[in-house]
Amino acid sequence: MNIYLIRHGEAEHNVDKTVMAHTHDSQHSLTELGLKQAQATAEFFKTIVTPKTVLYSSPYLRTMQTAQAIHSSLPEGIPFYENPLIREWELGNLYDFTDRTPEKKKEFKAAGQFYFRFQNGESLADVYLRATMFMNTVVERAKQQQRYENVVIVTHAAFIHMLLTFLMNWPIEDLKNFKPVENASVLKINEVDGDYQHEKIFVPIVN
Repeated sequence: MNIYLIRHGEAEHNVDKTVMAHTHDSQHSLTELGLKQAQATAEFFKTIVTPKTVLYSSPYLRTMQTAQAIHSSLPEGIPFYENPLIREWELGNLYDFTDRTPEKKKEFKAAGQFYFRFQNGESLADVYLRATMFMNTVVERAKQQQRYENVVIVTHAAFIHMLLTFLMNWPIEDLKNFKPVENASVLKINEVDGDYQHEKIFVPIVN
């Protein structure tokens, strides 16, 4: 069974981070470019996905917009589900990037990137736990049922990083070496001789 991880297209906060201080992260829409990226990814999927496919999306607006574009291009009847386990890393209800007090900086330095938990939000360790839960419940169940050849997951960069960290058994000290996950890009994961392998198979190039 193939697993495809897709990051949402470009969203409002990718262009202007100040929107996070007044609009909850779950409500950030795709930009015009992001919509074009989502459509380009949808066109790519037409060529590789069979009818034995299931699509999951984070319930956030930008991921749902991306997933809806992809789903509309897939064969009719492919199931499409929202799943909050694959939502974005929560940085707090309204996160202001300009409000980084000396106390917060000190705590972040002491805890480190993986363990630091944002006020009213999560640590990356929490996202890692959600990734393992999704893999061990939703994906493993689909694998055991043998109903699908492909599981398509439209999610966020932090979730993708944490799921890969879990599947590839990467040490958490390697977080600083993570490569960027481009908007609307596609990573393919499959299992070979009991081990997971991954590769980036598509990055949309649009103007």
